[in-house]
Amino acid sequence: MSSFQYVLIPAAESEPIATHEASKEGGLMNDALSKNAKQYFLEQSNKGGASEQRAKLLEVANPDQKKQIALKIRAQYQGSDELSKKIQAMTDDEIVDLLKLQESQQSSPSCEITCLTIPTPLNGHTAVSMYGDDHARTKNLPFNTRATNLMMACGHAFSESPGSPSDGKPNGIYGDVFVGRAIDNEAKDIWERVDMLPSEVEGDLQKQPWCKIARKKGGGGGRGGAAASLSNTLQNFQNQQLAGNATKNAAIANTAANTATTDDTTTSKGYTWSQSEDEVEIRFVVPKETKTKNVKVKFGSKSLKVSLEGIECDKPILLEGETWDKIEVDGSTFTIQDEPNAQPTGRELCVSLEKQTPEQTWNYPIEEE
Repeated sequence: MSSFQYVLIPAAESEPIATHEASKEGGLMNDALSKNAKQYFLEQSNKGGASEQRAKLLEVANPDQKKQIALKIRAQYQGSDELSKKIQAMTDDEIVDLLKLQESQQSSPSCEITCLTIPTPLNGHTAVSMYGDDHARTKNLPFNTRATNLMMACGHAFSESPGSPSDGKPNGIYGDVFVGRAIDNEAKDIWERVDMLPSEVEGDLQKQPWCKIARKKGGGGGRGGAAASLSNTLQNFQNQQLAGNATKNAAIANTAANTATTDDTTTSKGYTWSQSEDEVEIRFVVPKETKTKNVKVKFGSKSLKVSLEGIECDKPILLEGETWDKIEVDGSTFTIQDEPNAQPTGRELCVSLEKQTPEQTWNYPIEEE
């Protein structure tokens, strides 16, 4: 059985992206990349040995030791919330058993698998997944700029919405990650690991051929929202493939709601965008002196050009290209308003596009080359 290559993207940018090799022999059910990634994160966190030791100590604890352990746990949970009330009501043995379960789970290898692309005909039925520590953010592991940029290059975004974590950290990927590729064609009963090389996950990612395909409609990449877990994304994709047109539209609308597509998502092109069932809004920060007369918007049935005239600015053409899907020209418009959050000028241009197909989820507003 032949081998395949995958990559490790360290969080430390001073460390190069490394190539790893594994056997294809395990197939989908015993995938070597998944096993190796889990073991790597277990060893990196050094929680296996410590957790096993704690579990053994809990196992041999006598009644007095269990009482002392339970007292310490109860002291940590003295609030009025439901969890604290449940902890206070538990017996010493129940608290110790709960701790045993927690330690056994922590000593088991695991990792978070996130889809960069799901297999589609357009991308050659290619699935690309990212494997990371499932508690990287809460462990205060370093921010991984390269992995975050890779996800964004595949069409995913990291929303700064009210639903985002409130720990003050930037949204994105934390800690080291592995990235691997597989051909997954259910119709032909094919699942096989294929190579992913360092040259494909570094440099100008917006121009990487496979990333460009991922951003296209039907390319298997993001929908302008946060990347989903592997199991949820594949399940949604399979549901859409099996359903009829009416059911498919409903599934897409439901997926859009679940992935918060109405929240603003920032792109690398200097604008933010959001969508609802009926429209797409694109927002630009413009010079403070911008008036309605300075804005020129050309709406086409599947195209858009936004530019500024008669005013000094670094980028006269703000946006130009083909839209993700067709729009209703007569129902599309734009507004200029003062917006304190639109920094640094406090002036915002909002272009509203009415979807010709309501409930259709857009992956992006404009085709990015």
